[in-house]
Amino acid sequence: MPRRTSLFSTDVCDETVLEAKDPNTFRKEVLESDQPTVALFWATWCPFCRKFKPEFDRLAAAKPWRFVSVYLDDESNPLWDDYAVDVVPTLVLFRGGELVEREDGVLGYGLDRRMVDDFVHRVSVKLP
Repeated sequence: MPRRTSLFSTDVCDETVLEAKDPNTFRKEVLESDQPTVALFWATWCPFCRKFKPEFDRLAAAKPWRFVSVYLDDESNPLWDDYAVDVVPTLVLFRGGELVEREDGVLGYGLDRRMVDDFVHRVSVKLP
């Protein structure tokens, strides 16, 4: 059974977070990637997202997975509807162009440590 690892781990690796600021970049970096990818749907105007983004970056530095930060600043961005994103921040795992796991933020609250740790645990089972 995989070891549960906290988002707030101090382990560090050289992975970086890719950025997808439009649907075409998202398609290329996430949907067309041959690697499983953990994506953060977020918006710079969201205070809960701005608070969570550094934690997402630390998670990316602590895990050997592929990470993409997906900006949803434009309310007309089709990704809101395509992936039924009702609340940001939302964490999602994509594999082979398909959504296979997600953790939605809570309106007026965002994501907390327990929610992220649960997501990391579920993703750990699905990734090498």
